Amino acid sequence: MNKAKNSRKGFTLIELLIAVVILGVLASIAVPLFSNYVRNARAASFASDIRILASAGSQYALESGWWVQDSASGVFPPELEGYVSKKKFELGSPLGGKWDYEQDGVGDFTSAVGVHAPTHGDEIFAVVDKRIDDGDLTTGLFQKIDSDRFYYVIEE
Repeated sequence: MNKAKNSRKGFTLIELLIAVVILGVLASIAVPLFSNYVRNARAASFASDIRILASAGSQYALESGWWVQDSASGVFPPELEGYVSKKKFELGSPLGGKWDYEQDGVGDFTSAVGVHAPTHGDEIFAVVDKRIDDGDLTTGLFQKIDSDRFYYVIEE
């Protein structure tokens, strides 16, 4: 009977420390996996959006015989009305920055669509390039054409 009165309920300090260590190990495994998942999801969303914008520019050129005019970054080109959502264009890219169409301008191409002044670095755009192209930001359809400009070439 004496033992029943003296028995304590609860956890010892050692048991609590072991539980905290286990939770810490699990968190150290889960956080990098989650951040990779978020990075890949953003890259996939960006790749999808830029392909849609490039397709809209190509469709406009096929129907009108003209390329989308060079516009200021973030300004919706009026000729794309009906081809792509103005609201989505003006919201900007999933990687930050503003959408932009270029024509015979910054790079060595006739027409391109891209993002100007993104909030993410080159690493995530390399992931985008692997999804779209050859994985090299200096060549192919998707290129870094300036320190803060990444473009999908519609027509070389």
